[in-house]
Amino acid sequence: MSKDKIPKLFDGSVNELTKPSKPKREDRPLKSKDLKKEKMQKTLYISRDMNRKLIELYADEGRRQSVIVEDAVNLYYYLKLALGDKKFNELLSAAKREDPDFLRGYMEKFKL
Repeated sequence: MSKDKIPKLFDGSVNELTKPSKPKREDRPLKSKDLKKEKMQKTLYISRDMNRKLIELYADEGRRQSVIVEDAVNLYYYLKLALGDKKFNELLSAAKREDPDFLRGYMEKFKL
């Protein structure tokens, strides 16, 4: 076998492979702004129905799915804080009916 037939696995130098890694940044308490900017790897397990709804939202909104999911989490979080557990659970059960007309009528009593 000649040298030309051996595949090249690494294009850089040996020095690049053996140089020490970058020092870890010091752990400091994160501010609210930092939490929003810092990205984490997200694994989201969802049903096929939920995936279909995400795809429809993505098509309607023209935005990334990650932004839609973040909006949904914010909506869930602040609605729960604003309504309290009992009213929030009522709202969730109304949403789980998957009937937009029923949900619209239910939400009319929340208008400010």
